[in-house]
Amino acid sequence: MTVRETAKERPLLIFFSLAYLFAWLSWLPLVLSQTGIGYLPVKIPMQYVVIGSYAPLFAALFTQKLSKGNFIFFNFRFSWRAIIIGLLVGFALIASAFVIIPSAVLTIPPLSSLNWKAFSLYPSAIIHMIFFAAGPLGEEPGWRGFALPRLLKICSPFLASLILGLLWFAWHLPLFLIPAWTSSPMIVYAILVISFSFIMTFVYNISKENIIIAIIMHAVFNSSPFVLNAFLANAKTKNFISVELLLALSFLFVATMLLILTRGKLGQVAVSIKRDITD
Repeated sequence: MTVRETAKERPLLIFFSLAYLFAWLSWLPLVLSQTGIGYLPVKIPMQYVVIGSYAPLFAALFTQKLSKGNFIFFNFRFSWRAIIIGLLVGFALIASAFVIIPSAVLTIPPLSSLNWKAFSLYPSAIIHMIFFAAGPLGEEPGWRGFALPRLLKICSPFLASLILGLLWFAWHLPLFLIPAWTSSPMIVYAILVISFSFIMTFVYNISKENIIIAIIMHAVFNSSPFVLNAFLANAKTKNFISVELLLALSFLFVATMLLILTRGKLGQVAVSIKRDITD
C-alpha cells in the first residue's frame, strides 16, 4: 500500500506519524545542542522550539492533500452565538483550572490579598501567544482542526479526548531533554495535558467545531502562568504541594466534572447527516 493509499484509508495514522516526524526532526538540533543534552558545541535559543510547533499544521495539510487532493481539512462554517459561548465558557474553565482553583488552595487567608487586576494581562498575552510563541497557531489546526473531528466520528468523546491527549503529550517527549523547557515531572505534565484535552474537546464541541476558538483557548492556557504569578504576587501561600502538581490536579478535577455533568458527551450533539470535511 502506498503512502497516498494509506492516507486515504487511514488519514489519522498518516497525520500523527507526520506530526511526530516533522516536529522531532526539527527539534533534534535543539535537543542535541548545549541547550539540551550537549552533544553539539553550539547553544541554540529556546525560541527554536516554535519551528516544531507548526508540525501538526503541516502534517494536516500534507495528509489532506494526499487523501483528498486539496488543503481544506477543517470546516469553515461558524455561528456567532456558538463562538461567543465557546469564548466565555472556555475562558472561564481554563482560568478557573489554572488560576482561581490553585490560588484558592494555595493562598493563606485573607483572600483579599489576591490581585484580581491580574486578569487584565490576558488580552495582550493571548495575542502574543498566538502570533509570536509556540503552540496555538501551529498545533491547533492539526490537533483540533484535523484529528479531533475524525476521532469523534469513530469513537466516543471520552475516548477521542483520551487518545488525542495521550498522543499530544507524547509528541512533547523530546522537549523533556531540554532543562529550560519545563520544570514539571513527566507524569504531572501528562495528567495536565490529557486533562486539558478533555476541556478542549468540550469547548470545541460547544463552539460548533470552531478552530479559531481552539487556537484562542490554547493561547489562554499558555498565557495563564503569567496571570497566576501576578494573581498571587501579594498573597502569602502554602508550600505543602508543588504548583505543577496542583495545576495538574486542578485540570483533572475540571475535566472530571465536565465528564460527569455532560454524561461523557462533552458537548457533542448528534452527528449531522450532511457531508462534512471529514467524509
